[in-house]
Amino acid sequence: MRIEILFPEVCNLFGDAENAHYLRQTLPDAEFIETPLTEKPFFAEHTPDLILMGSMTENTQRRVIETLRPFKDRIASLIENGTGFLFTGNAGEVLMRHISYVTEKIETEGLGIFDFTVKTDLFDRYNGKVLGYCGDLPVIGFRSQFSRVYGDNSASAFLKVERGVGYDLKSAFEGARRNNCILTSVLGPILPNNPLFTEYLLGLLGVKAEAAFRREAMAAYEQRLKEFRDPGVKF
Repeated sequence: MRIEILFPEVCNLFGDAENAHYLRQTLPDAEFIETPLTEKPFFAEHTPDLILMGSMTENTQRRVIETLRPFKDRIASLIENGTGFLFTGNAGEVLMRHISYVTEKIETEGLGIFDFTVKTDLFDRYNGKVLGYCGDLPVIGFRSQFSRVYGDNSASAFLKVERGVGYDLKSAFEGARRNNCILTSVLGPILPNNPLFTEYLLGLLGVKAEAAFRREAMAAYEQRLKEFRDPGVKF
């Protein structure tokens, strides 16, 4: 299995780099390719099984969009053909149609692969927890963001939210999914916090593997799930 990690030197906020670290522990024989922002992506000429990208600053987000713009059609083709993508935090916004940075008064066209728009206000941060379902699978995590995503994701959401909020903070649908491409605002980091989802994601790609440190990871997951379901816990 080949896993490409996009721009790990700058797309690593909120612990998102731990998603790749957890996969390294889960798949010790896999090949991991770390692509710096200054280099041509591995996926441009090869087909990885999974592509990861984590949270970034707003300035970095604009640089990432321009770095990936020449490969827009290639990314769309990989998504349609079933390559796995896991873009967490604000990384998924790169693939959306338009981003308005209202604080900085900057407008940016995204790659337009997903038909959503984004407004980012550096004076309006949202922090909260998430408990949602990917099918029947509970997924837990956290949100910390200046951005709001707008558009109808009810038919293509990654999670149906039970507690917390969805993409635009008013809906019950979080993230977006197309084939094996998952965009989510959930931080945590999401994979070590959700060992069952880690196994599910790898299963989508035809890999049967047990999540690293499964007993300990499951104990932590089940405890946190219990806390998230407690009506006394604030979201």
